[in-house]
Formats: sequence, structure tokens, C-alpha cells
Amino acid sequence: MRAVTTPRQRTTRRRQASRVAAATGGLAGGSGETPGGVRERATTGPKAYEGAAVADETFNWDNLAQFKAEGRFLDGYPDDQRTFFAPRDNVHGLLVAVIGSAQHSIVVNMFGYDDDQLNKIIQAKLADQRVYVQMSLDRSQSTGAHEKQILATWANNAFGNSIAIGTSSVHNAISHLKIVIVDGVYTVKGSTNWSLSGEQQQDNELTLSRNAVIAAETRAVLDLNHDFMLKQMAGSAAGLANLKASTSPGQTPPLPPAPASATAATAATAPPAAPAAG
Repeated sequence: MRAVTTPRQRTTRRRQASRVAAATGGLAGGSGETPGGVRERATTGPKAYEGAAVADETFNWDNLAQFKAEGRFLDGYPDDQRTFFAPRDNVHGLLVAVIGSAQHSIVVNMFGYDDDQLNKIIQAKLADQRVYVQMSLDRSQSTGAHEKQILATWANNAFGNSIAIGTSSVHNAISHLKIVIVDGVYTVKGSTNWSLSGEQQQDNELTLSRNAVIAAETRAVLDLNHDFMLKQMAGSAAGLANLKASTSPGQTPPLPPAPASATAATAATAPPAAPAAG
């Protein structure tokens, strides 16, 4: 006797099959899909980055539930925000989809940059004169062996590319943000570094917003950080060729003046001066 399945059971089975396909990289026989279920395509033509595989340019906000472990979002989620958690959700697949969808601009301020697949997508966007790419990376992270290997392949001097490596504008501290803005609309931020360990092993949070006001506010902060890092690099003997300022003792140039807001904040928190001796 043939078993009868309800519509709800059929929906559940389809969701389970989708999650299995996402976890195994697509259908057997090689569908060319990433772990997030986003089909890769080889770039061709004079603008192509050799060997790069980039995500399809299609990006559908309504299909983001495929990256959730449950295959759905809770009822009542804000219309312009989606949150994901590593290692529970497919954070890597989500990043591949979002960044690969960029048609006009990618603006990044990233502490840990160590994901080869995301780097291949960035490489393809760097090679595309139609896409503006701005990257601000933390100086301390750029000294790692894998990070150095990635940085060496960037075309920083090409049209539409601006890459800076430096520190926070206050006290030469680390630049600890993990943010990317895509096409001036999608803002991705949270605690997740761009590394497979950060995306698939560590406990991290990642929030995706499609609120243009949030993107505009965040972009202003990222632009200020980028401008400061560029000034650091221009003032260093290392120059732009190596894409990072020197960290050797005595080689780091004087920092540009701190922003007025930072100076005012320091003054406001300074202890009162001791009264003059009578």
C-alpha cells in the first residue's frame, strides 16, 4: 500500500534535501555550486582574474532562509534585517552570495582576512572596472603568512581600486571591524572574520541589513577609517607598493593628527588639573 504524505511533510522533505545539497556542494556529478548553494562560473575575457570562480550575480533577499540551519526565519523578523550564527548557519555560503552579487561597489573594513574563496570573488571585482572596491585591513593581521600571500595578488593601482592597511585612528590600536557594504545597500557586520574558522567553527554572529540609511551611516565611518589608513601608508617609507606601512621600530612615521572629535573626547575624560600651590 502506497504511503500518503501531507503537503507539510513534502515541504519538510524539500527543505531537508536543499540543506543536504548545500552541505555537500550541490548534486552528485559536480554541479559547480558552492557550499551555500550558489552556482559558480568561470570568468572569461580580458578583465577576468585567472583561476577565479565567482558567485552568480543573482541575489534574492527572499531566499536567504537557505543559509539558516532550520531553513526558515522566525516569524516577525524585521523586513530589512537577517541574522545568522556560526557555526550553526551557513555563514560562508551567505558571504559568497552577498559579495558575489556586487554590481557597483564593495566597501570592506575587515580585521581577519583569510578566506580564499571570498578573496577570489574580490579579485574578480577588482579586475572589473565597473565595480569600485575599497578595502581597509588591519595592519597586525596583514603580517600573517597566509594574509601576505593573499595581499601580494591585489591590483591596488588599477582603476577603481583603493586598498589601505593600517590601524585605528586613536592610539594606533587595531582596526577590529568586520564589515562589508555591497552596492551601497547591503550591510554585513558582526563578529565574523573572513576565515573558514571564523565562519564555520567559532561562535560568531553576522547580521545582514538592506537598509540604505544604515549603509550610508556605516559607509561614512568606513571612509574615515580608510582615509586615515591611506595617510598612514603615504607617510611611510614602505609606500603603496607593499600595501602596508612598516611596523619595524623607528620606521613607523608620525600619525596624522587625531580627529577633532577624538581630541575633544580625550580632553573631556582627562582628570582635573591639580590646584596651584598657594
